[in-house]
Amino acid sequence: MQYSLCEIIRGNSDILLKQMLQKGMRFDLILTDPPYNLNKDFGNDSDKLSLPEFLRVTRKRIELCRDLLTDHGSLVWFGIHHYIGFIQNIMYETGLNYRRLNIWYYENGFSRSKNAPLTQYEPFLWFSKSPHIWTYNVDDVRIPYKSEKRLKTPVYYKGSDGQRKLWKPNPMGAMRGDVWSYPTLAGKAFAKEKTSHPTQKPEALITDLIKAFCPKNEKGLYEGKILDPFHGSGTLGVCCEKLNKQGHHIEWLGIELEEKWCKIAKQRLSNI
Repeated sequence: MQYSLCEIIRGNSDILLKQMLQKGMRFDLILTDPPYNLNKDFGNDSDKLSLPEFLRVTRKRIELCRDLLTDHGSLVWFGIHHYIGFIQNIMYETGLNYRRLNIWYYENGFSRSKNAPLTQYEPFLWFSKSPHIWTYNVDDVRIPYKSEKRLKTPVYYKGSDGQRKLWKPNPMGAMRGDVWSYPTLAGKAFAKEKTSHPTQKPEALITDLIKAFCPKNEKGLYEGKILDPFHGSGTLGVCCEKLNKQGHHIEWLGIELEEKWCKIAKQRLSNI
């Protein structure tokens, strides 16, 4: 089977990733939101495994993703606090290189139980293929400074040479931290974006992750190859195509097992 980039493939990623590896395909970024094993209904039993089986399957998937990365590539993997420690350990054991455990924080979270704290975050791991080279476009994902007043007061620091130096704020904004704040797709404000998929991520979040970790060419345009082995309702593809409409040259591939989500993803693409 031949795989064309910038498309959705319906199939089992556990099988297709092996075939892609055999064909010599490589990706600069694998950005994915796999089943969390929380008994969600995706139209199959992929989210209803025993813990040993879930960890076995996860290890195999991570090993395949590792081998599909370019030498400078990164793996960004969404998880849930129940199991993220297991998954981080697996990534270490498979020889990937830890860069950061990030938090997707949302103030509009909710809880169905009064016996535990309100859920307001989901973690996602960033590991690189190489211990020395990777892509992180720091200026592309800067955020506004919290206080403009503080910027009016000179700030001095001691440089590596021991000399007193003046710190000047970056005109593009503050350097982003490892807490990424975006609301969930709840309420009327996101009615047009939200689909029936139970774990759909916001386009704003995924777009910024692409901007952060996708390689750029000499003209400053995104020009990497991105894979999402668990494409769901198609947010990764939608975000890539919206960026391409702006003049970028991202090649992407989404794999999804269920026909229902493939149809929804293709419809979202056709609406761009």
